[in-house]
Amino acid sequence: MTRALSEITRDLLIAKNEYEIFDSDDLKERIDQLRDEQYRKEDGIYFFYKDFDKEIEVFTEQIAKGQRYVKFLKNEQERMKAYVVSNHQLSGSLPKHSALNPIKIRESAGAVDVIDEEIIPETYWVTVITKKLDKKRILSDLKAGKEIKGVRLAKKDFITGLK
Repeated sequence: MTRALSEITRDLLIAKNEYEIFDSDDLKERIDQLRDEQYRKEDGIYFFYKDFDKEIEVFTEQIAKGQRYVKFLKNEQERMKAYVVSNHQLSGSLPKHSALNPIKIRESAGAVDVIDEEIIPETYWVTVITKKLDKKRILSDLKAGKEIKGVRLAKKDFITGLK
């Protein structure tokens, strides 16, 4: 029957206390046996601990591999979206929408495409800690039809129905 290290340690402490009282050769031999048993058990613990290190290494590698695979899958999803958009742009037709195909292609609301910051009027700059364009205001004015030097309204197709 294998014993736990705590049981061996308890028996060793009891034997040492008894040896201090009785000073017996049998107790001295018992202490030596218990120490041998304790050393073997400690060796087993060390190898068990090292075995955990190996498992941790294997699982850490598997986690990293899984993370790389998830990144690959997400990139594939983005490639699929780009494929659908490019086919739409080339053919001019929309994918057929159904319960099994929720994909729709819509034009974005627009974003500011800065061509040359140097010629954008000062009213569109916001002073924070550094000089920064107020792209929200520029976008609003561009959508309202106002011409602004240095920017244009950029509209891109994007996909809804896929996350």
